[in-house]
Amino acid sequence: MSALPLVAAAVPVAMYVSAKLSLPQDVKMIKSAVGARREFDTFEKQGKINLSYRFEESYRKYPNREALVFEGKSYSFRDVHLASNKVGNWLLSKGVKRGDIVSLMMYNRPEFLFCWLGINKIGACGAFINTNLSGKPLTHSLHTATSSMLILDTELTEPVAGSLDEILGMGYTIYTYGGLGHVDFAMPIDLDSVSDADTYKHLPHKTMADETAMLIYTSGTTGLPKAGRFSHGRADIAASFFARFYNFTDKDRIYICMPLYHSAAAVLGVCTSWLVGGTIILTRKFSATGFWDDCRANNVTVIQYIGEICRYLVNLPESPLDKVHSIRLAHGNGMRPDVWSRFRERYAIPVIGEWYASTEGTGSMNNYNTGPTGAGAIGFYGPLARLLNRGLKIVKFDIETEELIRDKNGHCIECQPGEPGELLCVIDTSDPGKNFSGYHNNKEATSKKIVKDVFKSGDIYFRTGDILSRDNDGYYYFGDRVGDTFRWKSENVSTAEVSEVLSAYPDCLEANVYGVHVPGHDGRAGMAAIVAKETMDWDKFAEHALKNLPRYSVPLFIRRRSQMEITGTFKQRKVELVKEGINPSIVKDEMLWLDGHHYRPFRNEEYQRIVAGKAKL
Repeated sequence: MSALPLVAAAVPVAMYVSAKLSLPQDVKMIKSAVGARREFDTFEKQGKINLSYRFEESYRKYPNREALVFEGKSYSFRDVHLASNKVGNWLLSKGVKRGDIVSLMMYNRPEFLFCWLGINKIGACGAFINTNLSGKPLTHSLHTATSSMLILDTELTEPVAGSLDEILGMGYTIYTYGGLGHVDFAMPIDLDSVSDADTYKHLPHKTMADETAMLIYTSGTTGLPKAGRFSHGRADIAASFFARFYNFTDKDRIYICMPLYHSAAAVLGVCTSWLVGGTIILTRKFSATGFWDDCRANNVTVIQYIGEICRYLVNLPESPLDKVHSIRLAHGNGMRPDVWSRFRERYAIPVIGEWYASTEGTGSMNNYNTGPTGAGAIGFYGPLARLLNRGLKIVKFDIETEELIRDKNGHCIECQPGEPGELLCVIDTSDPGKNFSGYHNNKEATSKKIVKDVFKSGDIYFRTGDILSRDNDGYYYFGDRVGDTFRWKSENVSTAEVSEVLSAYPDCLEANVYGVHVPGHDGRAGMAAIVAKETMDWDKFAEHALKNLPRYSVPLFIRRRSQMEITGTFKQRKVELVKEGINPSIVKDEMLWLDGHHYRPFRNEEYQRIVAGKAKL
């Protein structure tokens, strides 16, 4: 069995702290969790679990306060309330009932929020379709939704038109909403004559905790997208905990440039703001060049990031205005350790709130980070928090079979501090925050995420598919996604670790590391797609890699790219790169290979030497 290696970068000695120093964050986490659960219990007793109540409660308190700003236009809570009432009443007129699913494919714009809120107000559920999809992934997502209505952004008619016959064959009726334009295959939503009176109160009342508030799809980086069921109960608890832990108030102005079809923006951005009565500053999409000007112009206090967003921001040319802003918190997930300190110091960010969670998963963690201790960690559980929350376990994992390693009794083996393994999160059907609702209309994918008899007979855990490690003090560090770690020369190579080392080289703007099959060789060799400055010296880059990585981890192949292909949620795409491999007749980018201690051009001649077994790798 090939257990995972120790990830040297994962547990820096400088990040160790005493248990005494961990107590404040533990107490903060426990108080936030207890407060969130009590608040949820109150919602349940009142029959107000439905997410629409979170908005309505703030509307009742602050009807004339600014709830939303989009492209210079301001909307009060009253404006949003009345607009969503119109959508809700229109849906009812079209026969949509409590429990029905309405597919929503729309860019970030006020109409997205009006539709989402209107859907929930009548007790229905929105299926949030990724706006980057077309072809098979799009039709698969719409089929999976088991819906008969699609509300479509007028700017997104082209991908739907490309698969129109198949979509109509599923029984969809298509409506367009938001913006200008008209297409023959869809009817525009006209709300001018629709009442803005409150929708029927009994429709959202007594919504159950496990009822689905929205379907949020996985990114589809390892296959077709899966529709994760995000329940009302889980959204309530997540927003309530988040608001407490990160000190959100009605004075906060949160900048959301992440896609609303993703749970990060929808739940931890929008729902948190609705809960406290804050203001959402919404943009169509992320723009590195416009980001800070937007924040300054709108007096933003909280910014949200995901994936590689912060790397793009630190790669901007320096400006005397870098520290001129009113931001108190940057929260999100996926900020890499090599970016963390540079981002904080350059832009003078007081608190980085890195959190770990997944749309469909049952566990989460947070790192309320105000200084160098714990920088780069995706979460923290000190001794007290671990004593009270035993639901997160890192267990030994075989990277070749991609299976959990079990002992002679058939139970999983928990990793020691500093030892990487797969994170498992307990499934508890009595707790809305820990209940795995599964994937909508996909029993097979749901069953693959569940593992039973983990530590004792009958227990059930959720497989995250993430390789993590924990240090002695309770800081958790991300290693890789399952399948990203590969073997070369009988050694295990962590793509995340290699990427961090390569990205530390000044002229390397972005590195996407993966393993590729090489003719005549066992395992997979390391390859890195690199976006580099024009001043890149590849000999010095090779020297940097060889100095800071074991020889077997240094990428044998480099693929030069002008820009990196990413998902809609700013995660690097690898599947296509892995499939294309190293064959110059397939790969159109310029390639280099490690020849001794230097990166030299890799063309068909060099490739044929490898195929013929004449090249030493």
